[in-house]
Order: sequence, then C-alpha cells, then structure tokens
Amino acid sequence: MNRSLLLVLALVFSTGLFAQDPVKDQVVEAIKTGNSHDLAALFIANIDLTVKETADVYSKAQAEQILRKFFNDHPPVDLVIEHSGVSKSGDKYFIGILRTRTGYFRTTFFLKKTEATFQVKQLRIENSKNDF
Repeated sequence: MNRSLLLVLALVFSTGLFAQDPVKDQVVEAIKTGNSHDLAALFIANIDLTVKETADVYSKAQAEQILRKFFNDHPPVDLVIEHSGVSKSGDKYFIGILRTRTGYFRTTFFLKKTEATFQVKQLRIENSKNDF
C-alpha cells in the first residue's frame, strides 16, 4: 500500500517537472525562425534588450525593429536551451546557444509572471566566445 502511494505521488510530481512551458516554447520558436513580430508579441511593454554590444530598454515596436535587423543580418538556424531556472523573484530564465548562418550567439531570456501568463522582460543575444 505505502509503495503504491509513493509511486503515484512520484508520478504526479515528476510530470510537473517535465511539463512544457508554452511561453518559453513560443519564444524559442520565434527566435529559431527569426520571427521578430511573434517574438515582440511576447514582450512586456518596455523590454530590457541586448543585441550584440547594444543594450537599452525599448518599447515592443522598437525591439521588434532591432530584432528584425539582427535576424536579417544573422539568419537563425537553431536555438538550443542549455540551462534554465527560477530566480529569487520568481522569474523564469533560459540560457542557450543561437546558431545562425554567420556564427553563434549566447541567448538569455527572462520570463516575468504577469496577470494571467508569463511575458519576456529581458532578452540578451550576445556574441559567443565559442564556435560550438
């Protein structure tokens, strides 16, 4: 009896650990396909954006234009998330490597819990020191 209960509890809790995060998946897909419009739709009103050496806080519309130029200059091939976690404030973060036709970029994004969902509050696409 105790063994069965333990097995059921383990299954219930483990499924939560491996559940898909739809907003994260949407962000990854938008970056992989270079879709700046879909990506910007997931941003908070003013996003902290770093693209290569340029960093500032931008409106969604400004961020979309900056990302459109980046994706045109560096067409994405793939994005692999290598690490994820939750900050002390409850924000989710994801770190990965973006492979483009022109090179590799370390990509980090933070999702902030808003009223009903998570939104991207920070996105960093930085030159990678390694060619993986």
